[in-house]
Amino acid sequence: MATDMETGGPNGAAATAGQARPMKILRMTFFWRKEEHILFHGWPGEGLCAYVLALVAVFLASVAVEWLGWSSRIDLEWAVPWLARTVEHVVWVGLVYVVVLALVSFNVGVFVAALVGHAIGFLVFSSGRG
Repeated sequence: MATDMETGGPNGAAATAGQARPMKILRMTFFWRKEEHILFHGWPGEGLCAYVLALVAVFLASVAVEWLGWSSRIDLEWAVPWLARTVEHVVWVGLVYVVVLALVSFNVGVFVAALVGHAIGFLVFSSGRG
């Protein structure tokens, strides 16, 4: 009897009249491949340009995470009300989650783009500012 993994259906039932669905490989190790879905199905698309654009987006999100982390340490109580700080924090957490979700693709290029983005963001916004 075929298993769920072989047939793609519950309790070994095939999806269409005895034909098995092709299995999608779920990688749990790092790899380098430009044809990859990073955050959701269909993104970044096909080809090297789309992959590089996705890496740039992850890089910029990582820089933005560092910038928002640094800007939240600035004492602006006189200029920024508590509601604005709350919105800023929610945006920061959202960006952190987006970067983490991109990293779950286990793509080495995405990993390197996130690390370099965080490093440059830290260097520009936090390094040497006590």
